[in-house]
Amino acid sequence: MPTRTIQAIPGLPIASVERETGLSKDTLRVWERRYGFPTPERDANGERLYAPLQVRRLAQIKRLMDRGHRPGKLLALDEAALLALDELPSAAQATPGDEQLDAWLNLVKTHDSEALQQAFHREMAKRGMARFVQDIVAPLIARVGAAWSRNELGIFEEHLFSQHLEKLFRTTLANMAPQTGHPRVLLTTLSGEEHTLGLLMVEALLVVEDAYPVLLGPQTPIDEIVRAASLKQVDAVCLSFSSAYSPALAAQGLRDLRQRLPGDTQLWAGGYGVKPIRKPIDGVCLVPEFQDLFDCLAGWRSAKDSKPAV
Repeated sequence: MPTRTIQAIPGLPIASVERETGLSKDTLRVWERRYGFPTPERDANGERLYAPLQVRRLAQIKRLMDRGHRPGKLLALDEAALLALDELPSAAQATPGDEQLDAWLNLVKTHDSEALQQAFHREMAKRGMARFVQDIVAPLIARVGAAWSRNELGIFEEHLFSQHLEKLFRTTLANMAPQTGHPRVLLTTLSGEEHTLGLLMVEALLVVEDAYPVLLGPQTPIDEIVRAASLKQVDAVCLSFSSAYSPALAAQGLRDLRQRLPGDTQLWAGGYGVKPIRKPIDGVCLVPEFQDLFDCLAGWRSAKDSKPAV
């Protein structure tokens, strides 16, 4: 039997498009509502069918997203502009390999703070904030955590590493602080979660995406989160969970908070602590990877655009 290719069939169902492109079903639906692309046909049962040309364009957009481009900008480009962008050299955006990450980890182990700071500043300037967070900081944090669990690093080195990154983010964000932006997102952690680095990383991504972060700091009781969300009139609450936080406690805390928040206030949760949560939580947008934060933002903006004007 000959192999069926994308070109040989009239349309692909959404599950196949997800496999072909690496874009989730939720992302495809959000883009369709917010950006008007893709534009699938419907089969006799009302299920979406995606034309081959659209699938190829979606795969191209996903490649460019992986190189640091934002989906909102890409979806506004025509085919020629996308092709030109896709053909540009991508060496500067290449994700660092194991050897480079291990070299930076060695700077942590040897307490070479000056070299580490220089590397961070260089990579941020080269990649921009969003790619710096996703390509450098996130995988390096994972490496540091793994080294600590193997007793290759002490608490001192782990804390020093975190302090260097926090200082870098605070200094950079001080010069980027927005005066306006939407959605307004309250950033905090639940009681017992003292790590703040994840909050700073989310704050940085929100700022470059023209959202407005409202900082509450770590370890906030649920009652106070609800009160702050009301007083600050936020559109969403975003919690960060480190790998040290129990996934079961995180899931229960999210369910409790979801019940207390108004229905139109979205609840997002990210960090290594939510990765083990496999079962969806009603009314909660889980962000196991930083790229998923963009889907939460797109979902909020799509829902806002679809509301009738008052």
